[in-house]
Amino acid sequence: MTLPTPNFPPLMRDRPEAERQQWAHWVLGSHSDQFLPEMLATVQQLEQHDPIAAGAPILNPGASAEDLVVIACERGKHCVVLDQPLPCRVVLFDWTGEGLKAGSNPHGFEVLSVATECKGHLMEEAWRQLPPPPGHYMGFIDDDVLLRSSDIQTLLATARIYNLSAAQPAVSFSSSLCQEYGWLRQRVGSCLHRVPIIEIMAPFLRRDLLDLSMPFLQGIRSGYGLDRFAMPLCAAHLNIWRFAAIDCTPLTHVRAFSSLEKRFSNGLLSKEEELLIRQRLMGAMGFSVDQVLYKDLEEALT
Repeated sequence: MTLPTPNFPPLMRDRPEAERQQWAHWVLGSHSDQFLPEMLATVQQLEQHDPIAAGAPILNPGASAEDLVVIACERGKHCVVLDQPLPCRVVLFDWTGEGLKAGSNPHGFEVLSVATECKGHLMEEAWRQLPPPPGHYMGFIDDDVLLRSSDIQTLLATARIYNLSAAQPAVSFSSSLCQEYGWLRQRVGSCLHRVPIIEIMAPFLRRDLLDLSMPFLQGIRSGYGLDRFAMPLCAAHLNIWRFAAIDCTPLTHVRAFSSLEKRFSNGLLSKEEELLIRQRLMGAMGFSVDQVLYKDLEEALT
């Protein structure tokens, strides 16, 4: 029986069956050690007719006034270095829900204080309350990502010049994620390089990609599955799978990864949440899944 998906947009229904089967294999039919190298090989093939380094001059490169940068913080604590003003909307998202400490917002940024459990929860809440206008970018920066505001300006300029649907700072060699996400590692002497996946520690996503992919994050706390599965699939559906790590604006992740074994208030582990997103995507493509398992995972969110 095919999984009904009344709350999720249909994906890839009109594509050739071989392409649909390839995505089904990546989304649910293979382990990460298998699908990630395969996806990487596929985006490298895209370079033959749609090279990522083919850009075009634009007016006023950089952040637009209607872009939105969300900086996660713990009552005002974060790692973004403000070495220059940003000409776009900046929101400090206090994930404790307790509000900022006195004196912790000297730049007078907007503040959103909502108790959230992890990055996926924060992204869903921010997207629901603060969506940017069509054609603009929304960035979500973890509180433990060391990055300069001038790098954000350069990244958004690069995203527009090269018509990227999603971008992130390349990962520095000192980052704790450097080994795990080798394809995101900074390449010295390069401006940007194509990647199959944008990791959710510091993604900058264009509104068209946000609108299609974020519904699959409903009720998910960790965010697992959004970056590896939902965003690439949604981008491919829209024919905008132009993701890049920006080498000239590297980030450093100052804390070790810690949410893998956390059980969230919905009773699910991060990998169980990831499985739910994968099943939602399979249903959106019109493929069948284990109905009993799918129902159990969905009901955990209610």
